[in-house]
Amino acid sequence: MTQSLRQIKSRIRSIVNTEKLTRAMEMVSVSKLKSAQRALGHSREYCLSLEQVLRNLLASFKKEAHPLLEERVNKKSLALCVITSDTGLCGSYNHSVIQAAQDFLGKTGGREIKLITVGKKASNYFKRTGLDTYLAYGEFYGRYSREACDKITGDLTDMFLKRETDEVYVAYMNFESPSRYAPALDRLLNVRVADGKELDYIVEPEAHSVLEELLPLHVLNRMRGIILSAFAAEHAARVIAMGEATDNADELLDELVLLRNKVRQTNITREIIEVISTVEAMKG
Repeated sequence: MTQSLRQIKSRIRSIVNTEKLTRAMEMVSVSKLKSAQRALGHSREYCLSLEQVLRNLLASFKKEAHPLLEERVNKKSLALCVITSDTGLCGSYNHSVIQAAQDFLGKTGGREIKLITVGKKASNYFKRTGLDTYLAYGEFYGRYSREACDKITGDLTDMFLKRETDEVYVAYMNFESPSRYAPALDRLLNVRVADGKELDYIVEPEAHSVLEELLPLHVLNRMRGIILSAFAAEHAARVIAMGEATDNADELLDELVLLRNKVRQTNITREIIEVISTVEAMKG
């Protein structure tokens, strides 16, 4: 019984330490989430404004063409960029994104696939499944880097412009709120925008030059928004996962404390009985 009590105390110490760790991780993720959420809000506002200008410009100058707008007839290959986290402890976040990517790949009809991964979890998963990775990026750990984002966007754009792929898609977790996020698959290239209004724009120096600036900027800011959304969702998922882990630790701790008290009470009762029995035996 003494050994059992010692084991229970050891488990209690272990769970207390685990609870401190999960609570600290939850607080860190809350801080990172707030920062990512602010950056994502600014990015989405800018993206929406830029896209509206681009819509109207393309509607007003329909004859203007650009390589990023090209809709290829014979689509032989596509690139899929899968954005996951570098680490775990974020619930079903990575599984959901990878499952969305797998579902998409199953519907490609045998076309050549160029797989690009952002985050170690996606890279490790596709290595295990035997699917070759064309490009891999990692070591983000949920920290947004504009330079790294621009590098990824530049590589994806070059693949499209050099005709190494005919389409570019991105699988990621779309962030809506700290409690709402869902896997999404967006088409990045070629650029498609909804119809805008034909306006009497005065363009200097010319429409083609403006499109040369706006279209790459549009693609770049879309990718920035996607990565920010993925990172915000990652932090939100980790906040929920660590919060649930802390709650579970609290419940288990309560159960173990109750068990410890029962074992103590049993030990004390046994010792009292032994003392009484010894006294009675001596009297007899």
